[in-house]
Amino acid sequence: MKTMKWLMSICLFFALTTQVSAKEIVKTPPPLTMQIDGTTLTVTPILKDGTVFIPLRGVMEHMGAKVSLFGKKILVERAGTHIVMQPGETSVSINDQLVSVTTPPIVMKGSTYVPLRFVGNALGYEVLYLPSTNQVVLRTAGNQAVIYGYVENLDGEGIQQGVVLLEDISAGITYETPVRNGFYRINVAPKAYRFSGYRDFSSDGAQKVNQQESFEVSEGQTVFYKLTPSQSGLKVTLNDPTGKPLAKATATFSTSHGAVNVNIRGGVGYLDFYEPGSYIFNYLTNEKGTVADYDIYHPFTINEAGTATSLDIIAHLPNIKGQAAGESPSVYGNVEICSKDESRPCFVQGAPGGAFSFYLPDGEYKWDNYYDSSTRQHFDVKMEISVKNEQVQSNLQWTKPIINIHGTASSNEGGPLSGGYINFYGAGKEYSAWVDKGNFNCYVPDGTYRVSYDQFFDAYFSVTLSQFVTVVDGKLNISPELLFFLS
Repeated sequence: MKTMKWLMSICLFFALTTQVSAKEIVKTPPPLTMQIDGTTLTVTPILKDGTVFIPLRGVMEHMGAKVSLFGKKILVERAGTHIVMQPGETSVSINDQLVSVTTPPIVMKGSTYVPLRFVGNALGYEVLYLPSTNQVVLRTAGNQAVIYGYVENLDGEGIQQGVVLLEDISAGITYETPVRNGFYRINVAPKAYRFSGYRDFSSDGAQKVNQQESFEVSEGQTVFYKLTPSQSGLKVTLNDPTGKPLAKATATFSTSHGAVNVNIRGGVGYLDFYEPGSYIFNYLTNEKGTVADYDIYHPFTINEAGTATSLDIIAHLPNIKGQAAGESPSVYGNVEICSKDESRPCFVQGAPGGAFSFYLPDGEYKWDNYYDSSTRQHFDVKMEISVKNEQVQSNLQWTKPIINIHGTASSNEGGPLSGGYINFYGAGKEYSAWVDKGNFNCYVPDGTYRVSYDQFFDAYFSVTLSQFVTVVDGKLNISPELLFFLS
């Protein structure tokens, strides 16, 4: 009996010890603390769903801000900045400019809490959340100024990720300021600046903005600028064959400097490009970046005065469709089309896996060549294309030649060559392919050739093989491991 009581006492002791240990292990995290320019406040911020919120009235006075209530709306004012918010509403006004926030104010236990980073940044503070010390820290800009704002895309939505391009006028330097969930913030020296545009990481190229006038900021000042896409330039319209405006698309043409895009909304866009020349709008994408059902082919010119011929574009269903036979599905190809009207430039159409589909108006054309992106080789096609009543009158069957030369290129000094083209010249023809880490793959028909290598990456140089080569039955008469003597 004594033994049984002793065992029960031991079990009870360990049970109590275990309960106490568990309570000691599960610790409540300490509350957040808050500092403004080194001064610790007596208020307690809260962390909810990854966002730090602060009690409205308890903090605003420490920021030198005035708070007023109008029904459910909250007005915060400080040094020329006024913010209007409402609990649960993502639409917020800063200096009478509407913006959208991801975390609106909330009400907890009868008290209103506002998102610290949004309010702090809007009032000119740099906001830091330090999870290692469970602190939130606010710092003023000191002897600098703060440029703060919001960036909208063409659809009136805040861009999720990107950069604002801010030009320092006197220094001639452009700063790239990160944008997140529509907002940007940068500390700058007191002087004059100008916005040159923004880049939205979800699309290509830079977008000019309406806010292009220069402005000056002074020490300790916070200014707010809402940036919206520029709607200036040459007006472009885009309709389907029935005359109905295309709601959302991008029309593209090529120049010697690269592609130029015009964003279309509600059938209208603006071309901010004035370089004299002849061009063709020949590529159409929808808002998701995929090829739309419609295609475009619209030649136009810009004269020395910056005036363009008609930019009223009609989109059509593709009428030129085909397949480069023998092409691998993994290869992205291109077809180059030239008009018999020499005043019009040639243009390129994509052909993923060798398949192409695009629109050509009535006229006479030539399929000049086909480009294989895997070998970077152009293949002559030279096929006539005739279009009448928007129907192709030609047979578009073409078979890509089989790559028959698989070789290596190296020098007598530095080992494998890389970043240039190997060229086979013979009978007035040229067959070239890209060399990467010493390897190349090229189609070369039977014949006798002079072989050279042109380096493009790093430092340019050109070197010629010491002997002519012959291709017989698709094979080189020498080893395809080619050695070039640089000296």
